[in-house]
Amino acid sequence: MKIKSVESLCIDLSGADGIPLWCPVFARVTTEDGIVGLGELGMAYGSGAKAGPDMILALAERFLIGQNALETETIWETMLRRSFWAEGGGPIVFGAMSALDSALWDIKGKAAGLPVHRLLGAKTPAPLRTYASQLQFDWSDRVKNLTDPEEYRTVGQQVREQGYDCIKVDPLMVAPDGTRETNLRGYFEPSRRQMFRKRMEAMREGLGDDCDIIVELHSFTSTGTAVQIAELLQDLDIMYIEEPTHYNSPSAHLAFVQRSPVRVAMGERIYTRWGFQPYLEAGAVDMIQPDIGLAGGVSETKKIADLAHIYDVGVQVHVCGSPLSTAIALQVEAAIPNFIVHEHHTYALKDCNVSLFERDLQPENGRFAVPLEPGFGMELSKKAEQLAVVRSVG
Repeated sequence: MKIKSVESLCIDLSGADGIPLWCPVFARVTTEDGIVGLGELGMAYGSGAKAGPDMILALAERFLIGQNALETETIWETMLRRSFWAEGGGPIVFGAMSALDSALWDIKGKAAGLPVHRLLGAKTPAPLRTYASQLQFDWSDRVKNLTDPEEYRTVGQQVREQGYDCIKVDPLMVAPDGTRETNLRGYFEPSRRQMFRKRMEAMREGLGDDCDIIVELHSFTSTGTAVQIAELLQDLDIMYIEEPTHYNSPSAHLAFVQRSPVRVAMGERIYTRWGFQPYLEAGAVDMIQPDIGLAGGVSETKKIADLAHIYDVGVQVHVCGSPLSTAIALQVEAAIPNFIVHEHHTYALKDCNVSLFERDLQPENGRFAVPLEPGFGMELSKKAEQLAVVRSVG
């Protein structure tokens, strides 16, 4: 099962359907037997995605071409130890490794005629609990920044009517005029605290009492402001506060955990099991959120989940990418015993994203059936092929 060629595919969709920055990047690996596997680099949002294709091709040319596609452990360890930069980490090198590793798992599944979760040794589970994510951007076919508390109440009612019993929302990042907030550090004055509180009260009213809420802070806040928010919202029965501080300062996160009355989730910008280990050992996280497109691919994310299981910490894979990222996450989540809930991002409703693949993956009544097709069961659409900037090695 030798690897014949590897392609990088970059599809810049920034501005489509109201998404300011959106640039999915894929790795496509082809074997001499003609089996094709797809993986995704988890940087579609924010800045930096276009640096991914170069790293995908650099790693592929040196470490994948001519190798056996089934030998995922050997290839992963070789990329880690011999690329030089992977032993220092970062989203570009680990994002590229993640895309390539996941593509190899897609090949393994197709070669065996099994979905990836079965290759990982798991029985197909019942449909997975799913939450509607990032409701501050509305829950429709176009991104809209919600400002008025009544809008938060309405979108809460909308997702409950669709069967979701868990949601995630960032009540801070949208300014009163609908623009992006730029100053969320320091301490919030009373008027801003009242605005955040009113939005969340309205959200809770729209959702009802029998729905979990994850409060997203996107690492925009300092320790002090994050503690303010935790204290401000604790009586609204918050499931977790996500990313209260930025990842360049673990001590800031530890300080938040020591003072917060609300449980904490984090991890989408942490790479490999070594990155998660200090937080787990310190008891500083209640749910980890590794992104399979950044943390090291299927191979490494499974190890991260196993490590968290030792500490009785649950896993919710971070999913903010194309439908392929959804398919990959479902396969891994189906195979781990400490799965908590699956993230379904509002971007997953947008046509620019959905139309990249032949299959539209959507949950029903707040639950996601795990696909049973071999590998990840996903094929790029003709539209995606036309839009993609494709480069290759091999």
